[in-house]
Amino acid sequence: MTLIPEPGTRRERGSSSRPLLQREAELGALSALIEAARSGDGQLVVVEGPAGIGKTRLLSEARSLAAEFEMLSARGGELEGDFAFGIVRQLFEGALAAAATDARAELLSGAAELAAPLFGAVPGESQHAGTETSFAMLHGLYWLAANFALRRPTLLAVDDLHWADEPSLRWLGYLVRRLEGLPIVVVVATRPAEQARTRALVTEIVGDPFATVIRPAALGQESAASLAQVLFGLEPDEVFAAALRDASGGNPLYLSAILHRVAREAIAPTAEHAPRLLELGGEALSSGVALRLSRLPAEAVSLVRGAAILGDDADLALAAVLAECDMPAALDAASALVRSDLLEQEDPLVFRHPVVRSAVLEDIGLGERMRLRRRAAEVLLESGALPEQAATYLTQTVPDRDLFTVATLRRAALRVLSQGAPEAAVAYLRRALAEPPPSEERFEVLAELGIAETALFEADAAAGHLHEALDALDDIAERPDLVLAYADAAMALASRTSEAVELLAQLSDRSQDDPSRLEQI
Repeated sequence: MTLIPEPGTRRERGSSSRPLLQREAELGALSALIEAARSGDGQLVVVEGPAGIGKTRLLSEARSLAAEFEMLSARGGELEGDFAFGIVRQLFEGALAAAATDARAELLSGAAELAAPLFGAVPGESQHAGTETSFAMLHGLYWLAANFALRRPTLLAVDDLHWADEPSLRWLGYLVRRLEGLPIVVVVATRPAEQARTRALVTEIVGDPFATVIRPAALGQESAASLAQVLFGLEPDEVFAAALRDASGGNPLYLSAILHRVAREAIAPTAEHAPRLLELGGEALSSGVALRLSRLPAEAVSLVRGAAILGDDADLALAAVLAECDMPAALDAASALVRSDLLEQEDPLVFRHPVVRSAVLEDIGLGERMRLRRRAAEVLLESGALPEQAATYLTQTVPDRDLFTVATLRRAALRVLSQGAPEAAVAYLRRALAEPPPSEERFEVLAELGIAETALFEADAAAGHLHEALDALDDIAERPDLVLAYADAAMALASRTSEAVELLAQLSDRSQDDPSRLEQI
């Protein structure tokens, strides 16, 4: 693993409205690694740091440096961690959809055909897809990436990796261990691993011995003064510049937010006003949201709440349906939200900063948040979204004996299990069981959950749920598949082995007249 040392204070390069400061070392490293990938020496680049330090900007610079490459991009979302292969879909779906029929067929040819079900083929009916299917899918996706790279050098950029779903992280880990000889550069941006569920997978990628890790340093006092001058024409004195650096911690995003407040309130950038900066720093991104909301039209409040529920880069049309606004009203509301500095962009609806979205969510009462999340799932399904996309919202609701929730989670679990993502299937089905389902449906949920847990090698949980399902049967011979699945799980547990043998014997006795059942046993 190669580390890029923290640079000194240097300036500036970049294409966005905010100048890029103190990043010459990082840009030089990116340029060299992209050139190495161009010649067939595959590279993994990890840009790691806290929110606002400039990771996304460096990914943008990488895309500019690799302008002649095939560009495949994705961004993790806080709400999308349960959407199996969500990052993978973002990377490939657009490029595959844009490809001509012959080109698409070529990209999905050979071993890459194993990944075709993820991009439009109807999933199989089997609920037993487990590790074998997982490996096949990982291998197929690897060859899909390789097929893109065979056409021309390819850049895969993934922002906010720390919010990525588990199956996508497993695939990225699979890919980066096989980059040798491929003209592919994988550039990922992540915060230090913070999601307990995916920490090990993110750490595995970040800690790859062949990764080049770039950790952008905090900006210094000189850069703080430069940013004040470039953005707002301010000429801070030395004390004020030092206070800017201290109040923002050198974080470019926080520094920009503080400078916006300084300019808006016409604060002179002198030592006399330096003590105010700490106060402004605390308020710049998080406070005042409720006050701004109170000054907005009702349609704008409803729309921004809908956007906060839907998550990053929410589609304006979907948010409008969720907010119960017609499109003309939604367009006016989106413009008002941009003017109020809550949103950065109107369509898709992009928040100025995650802290703003969090503050909007906090302003919504718990009961209303639950209602909106359930409604978001309905709106997504009505728009043609996949069940697992809708399930992401339902897993964040409070159990309420809701038939729609149970049905959607079961459909999502069946799809992701057939695609080799038992982790997501287990999460969906456990949430469906907690809803809980109606008594006549509980057996099916228990059976599906037990089978998914078997695929995940969670023997104890699988045996418990399958045993409960079998107890509900008048005759275990009605579902030999459950007996066999239970036996698979129970054989790994000393406390259940004898019971598994006994159940298999009972099934054998009751299946003497059915050769097909005997063959299964």
